[in-house]
Amino acid sequence: MASDTLSTLIAFPEWIVAVTQGQSTRFFCWVITPELSALTDGETYSTSQAALAAGRSLVQYSVGPQIDFSRCRLYD
Repeated sequence: MASDTLSTLIAFPEWIVAVTQGQSTRFFCWVITPELSALTDGETYSTSQAALAAGRSLVQYSVGPQIDFSRCRLYD
């Protein structure tokens, strides 16, 4: 019985994104939430970079886009 191999693991605040490689040259993305739930989009990717980008998108979609406050101005 063959198992998947962990290819990449990155951490965000309270989130983890992992990329695994299956028996072939296909890659899968996984996201571990702050509640420790493991999520995947069920897709296969031809490169680990594509799978990692998908995982990052899942996190960004879940937490929302970062707000760039550097361009904001306060008015009295």
